[in-house]
Amino acid sequence: MELLIVVDRSSPRLLQLQLYDELRRLILSGVVVSGQRLPSSRKIAEQLDLARNTVVLAYERLVVEGYVVTREKAGFFVNDRLPDAAVLIRNGHIQETASDGRIRVGRIPTFSGRSPSLWRDAPQRPALDLFVGRPLQSSFPLTFWRRAAGRHLTRLSAGLTEYGDPCGLLRLRSAIAGHLRATRGISANPEQIVITSGIQGALNLIARIFLAGRSPQRVAIENPCYQGAAYLFASYGAQLHPVDVDDNGLIVSHLERYTGSLIYVTPSHQFPTGYTMPLDRRLHLLDWAYRTGTYVIEDDYDSDFRYDGAPLTALAGLDRRGRVIYLGTFSKSIGAGMRIGYAVLPQHIVDQGRIVKALCDNGAPWLEQMVLADFIEQGEFLRHLCRIRQRYLSARDALVEEIHLRFPGSVISGAECGMHIMWQLPDWAPTAAELQRLAIGCGVGLYSVSAAAGHEFNASSRYGLRSMVVGYASLTVAQIRDAITRVADVVRSSGARPKAAR
Repeated sequence: MELLIVVDRSSPRLLQLQLYDELRRLILSGVVVSGQRLPSSRKIAEQLDLARNTVVLAYERLVVEGYVVTREKAGFFVNDRLPDAAVLIRNGHIQETASDGRIRVGRIPTFSGRSPSLWRDAPQRPALDLFVGRPLQSSFPLTFWRRAAGRHLTRLSAGLTEYGDPCGLLRLRSAIAGHLRATRGISANPEQIVITSGIQGALNLIARIFLAGRSPQRVAIENPCYQGAAYLFASYGAQLHPVDVDDNGLIVSHLERYTGSLIYVTPSHQFPTGYTMPLDRRLHLLDWAYRTGTYVIEDDYDSDFRYDGAPLTALAGLDRRGRVIYLGTFSKSIGAGMRIGYAVLPQHIVDQGRIVKALCDNGAPWLEQMVLADFIEQGEFLRHLCRIRQRYLSARDALVEEIHLRFPGSVISGAECGMHIMWQLPDWAPTAAELQRLAIGCGVGLYSVSAAAGHEFNASSRYGLRSMVVGYASLTVAQIRDAITRVADVVRSSGARPKAAR
């Protein structure tokens, strides 16, 4: 019997694996049935012009996995009892029916949630993309990274083959503790720091500690806020309690009637509005947290970049009673592709954090942690921040200047620090949604609040209809000027102009 088998010699996949897949397919689809004798290895080798050993290896794998049996001096036969009838049912090769003739369907997963809009396939990005949170690609410290990684790989280390501390490499946690003490006023022991997969990983860690397996909890959150936080808490069944922000960040006085275990804030550079919470309001928030027993999640996602005025001490640096959980990340300062962030936990929940972290992923990749620890310990991280801070400052200045020049009457917030601004459009300009559409048409990525990973709880708020969230760190000064000029030209060509220019 000659079987219809196809192998692709141009494929990088081994021929023996291709042959195994083809023979298994024929068995599972019923082309060759239980008890049927298969062609000899010599015959298939001749049919497909393969080395006989290639065929023998494919047959041996089928024997080991139970699809085929051998009979002495008789050859290879399809097994009477195939090993994966359940797989056949699940994949639709055969159907199991109940006695009443209905098809049995397994329990459908009940998870529901939404994904934040941070990732987009590179080919879908416009040429001049002003999306938030992306560092300038050429700023990545590639030379140091290559040299340090190579040095750690010159000899075999146990870190490459053994499990490490679920909370992360102690060297890295110690380096982060030193950095936070010097730059954010936070006095934390390395044992309080948990290495996570960015801010999102840290938020999942906290949600597992406070929300999982409990009756619906209430979580207070800024309005507008970061999608990734709102969507994640909601996916754990939390009831979100939105609290409005003003020009000084979250309005603490609006919390007086709130009762819950958590509040999520971005005080250093409120996302997406960009406002900075002043010292008196920070102290007010901490006092409220102490009185109510609420834990404050401080997301300090881009505080490494401040251009105007002295940086304020982080909430965690002001906290004296262990009510602040501080989150940081290297996604903005070095690159999101590293997927390294961290949470600084109050001492009394460190043990719970360690257990949850072990259950989630048992730790972060060793090599990336080692290189990052070198980067911080050797002072290269601070030098790196100094270099790119100047680049981002120039980019910010160019963006603000071009917006005011091309779109008179605009209001800009959040320019003092970070990697993005909020641009509140002038009355004569199109709506945020229309401006986003016009910008894409001329090769520029400009994004409304919801399209830029922001979330609002009331659709007709002061921000959603007439505000853009504009990132400037990933483009050069020349590209930024070109982008805003293109958008201004296409807006004017659509008929929208300042009143004085009509």
